[in-house]
Amino acid sequence: MDVPLRVGNEGAGVVTAVGMDSDEDAWELLGKTVGILGGQMYTQYRVVPYKSALELLPDTSPAEGASAFVNPLTVLGMIETMRDEGHTAIVHTAAASQLGQMLVRACANEGIPLVNVVRRPEQVSLLSGLGAEHVVDSSSEEFMDDLVNAISATGATVGFDATGGGTLASQILTAMERSAVAAAGASQPGNRYGSDTFKQLYIYGGLDTTETRLNRSYGMRWGVGGWLLGPNFLERVGPERADAVRPPPPTPLFTATISSPPRAGGWRVQARKKVAEEIKTTLATSYSTEMSLREALSVDNLHEYGVMGAPTLMPSPALPPSVVRRAVPVGSAGPRRLLSIVGLRAPLLFVVLSCTRAWCLDE
Repeated sequence: MDVPLRVGNEGAGVVTAVGMDSDEDAWELLGKTVGILGGQMYTQYRVVPYKSALELLPDTSPAEGASAFVNPLTVLGMIETMRDEGHTAIVHTAAASQLGQMLVRACANEGIPLVNVVRRPEQVSLLSGLGAEHVVDSSSEEFMDDLVNAISATGATVGFDATGGGTLASQILTAMERSAVAAAGASQPGNRYGSDTFKQLYIYGGLDTTETRLNRSYGMRWGVGGWLLGPNFLERVGPERADAVRPPPPTPLFTATISSPPRAGGWRVQARKKVAEEIKTTLATSYSTEMSLREALSVDNLHEYGVMGAPTLMPSPALPPSVVRRAVPVGSAGPRRLLSIVGLRAPLLFVVLSCTRAWCLDE
C-alpha cells in the first residue's frame, strides 16, 4: 500500500507539559525522563495518558530507557509464569537475542536455572561470556544429547520458544521427557503413557514461519500453547492481581508530621519499578550504531539489520528527516532492532521523547 505507516512501539524522553485537568501524579512527572508504550512513536510529539508513562531514574538517558517495556516485561512475565505454574527452571530459544541476554542476567540474579538454545557456535560463546551455564547449539550434530543433558542438569519443565515453526518445540518436549524418564529410573517402570512429569512449551514468536511440527514422543502429560505478555500472561494474572494497590496503613491520630509510606502495588506495578531500577544493568539493551532515518532506509543498512525481512519505515510527515536519529541494538547475529531518537510530547503528558523503538526481529 502506498500510504504512510506510523511506526514505533515504545520510546523514552522528557515530559515538557501536562494537561490542565491531570491529577497530581501526572504533574509530578513534569521535567522527568519517562518511557512510554503505545505505538506511533515515530513523530516529534506524542500524546499519551500519564499512566502509560514509566518514570525512569534521574541518571537514565532516553536512549537507555527506549526499550523499557516489551523485552524487560516479557522477561519478568516469563519468570512469573514459571513460578505460577510450579516449574523451577526454563528453556529458552533464540537465546542470543537482546531478550535472551536479559533473561540470562535476570535468571542468574534470581538463581533460576536456564537452558539457552541458540543456532550458531558464536552465539554459544556470546552467552557463555555473559555467565550462562547451559547453552546448546541447535546446529550441532550433538544437539539432542546436549539438550537432554542440560535439561537433566536444570530440571527445566517449561520452555519459551521464539522460533515457532519447525520441530524445535517438539525436540524440547522430547528432551524434557527423556530427562524425566531417566530421573525416575526404576521407580517408574515402563509406562506406555510416558512419565508423570508435566511438560509445557509456550510459543511466543515466529522467527521460523513454517508450520509447527510435533512428533509425539513425550508421553501424555504435556502442553503447547501461545504466550504473549498482554493477551496471555496479563489476562491470566487478571487486573486485580496485576494492578492491585494496597492502601497505606491508617495515619495515627496524634502525630505532628503526616508521612504516608509508598504503596505496594500488584505485579505490573512491581515489574515497572524493577525495570526502572535495572534498565541500565540486568534489563539493559545494547546498541551498536546511531544513524539517521535516511541512513536506516539505505539498501546496505536494510540488508544489515533486516536480513529476516524488514518493514518499510515511514516517518510522520511532520517530522523533518534531520531530526530523527536511530540507534541499532547489538544482537549476536547483528543488529535486528531499530530505536529512533526523536522528540515526543504528551498532554495528559507532553513528553519530549528522545528514543523510539520501531520494531524488533530478535536473532
